[in-house]
Amino acid sequence: MTHSPYFKRQARPAFSLIEMLVVIAIIAMIMASATPALMRTMQATRLSSTGDSIMGALTEAKQLAYAQNVPVELRFFKYPDPDFPGSSVQLFRSYQSFKIVTLTDGTGANAQTKESVVPVGTLSKLSDGIIIAADQELSPLLNGQSGQALDDVKTSSSGGAGYSGVANAKYNAIRFMPDGSCRKVSAQNDGFSQLDYGTLPTSFLTITYNNGQEITTGNLPKNFYTIQIDPFTGKARNYRPGF
Repeated sequence: MTHSPYFKRQARPAFSLIEMLVVIAIIAMIMASATPALMRTMQATRLSSTGDSIMGALTEAKQLAYAQNVPVELRFFKYPDPDFPGSSVQLFRSYQSFKIVTLTDGTGANAQTKESVVPVGTLSKLSDGIIIAADQELSPLLNGQSGQALDDVKTSSSGGAGYSGVANAKYNAIRFMPDGSCRKVSAQNDGFSQLDYGTLPTSFLTITYNNGQEITTGNLPKNFYTIQIDPFTGKARNYRPGF
C-alpha cells in the first residue's frame, strides 16, 4: 500500500548555530553604530525644545510688559547639578517671569520704597541634560556687573528653597520694559535694581548640553542654541550651528 504525499514527513529547514551567531553579531554591530547617532538626535531634540521654550518665554515677557505697562523680569536660576552631589559647578537650570511692582512701607519720614516681584506662571525647568552656560563669554547677557550672581530674594536666612525650589540657588535676570527695551539687571541697591543697556554683540546666552563641568568656549559642544536679544527693541533671534 502506498501512502499519500500528504502524509509524508516534510523536512523543515533550520538555522545552524553558526548562522545564528553571525546574525546576532550583525545586529550588534548595527546597534553599536546606530546608538551614537540616535543619542545625538535625542539630545538635539531636547536642545531645540528647550531653546524654543525660552524663546517663547522671552516673547511672553515682552508682550506682558507692553500690555500691562509694567516691567517684567525673567530670572534664570543657577545651582549645582543635583545628579552630581559632589560638584560645585553652578549652571543655569530653570527660569521664571516676574512682574516688578513698587511698594512703600511705612509712612512719613519712615516710609521706604522698594521693588517687589509678583510671579508670573510657574517655574520652568530645562530639559534633562540641557543647561544654560554661565561663562561670561558664552552668556554675557546673564552676567551682572563684575559677573556677580544675585541672591534669590525669597530664600530664607536658614537656607530654605526660594522661587527656584533649590536651597541657596542664585539667579541673574533680564528685564523687559513697557517701551519694548530689554535691560540687564546688574546689581541691587537699597531695594532697587540697577539696570544696564547692553550692546547687541554681548546680549546673548548659550544653551547647550550638560557634561557636569564648567562649560567654556574651549569645551563647548558643537551643537548649541544661542539666543540674542536686541537691547533696544527686545526682539529675540536664535542661532544654531547644528551637529
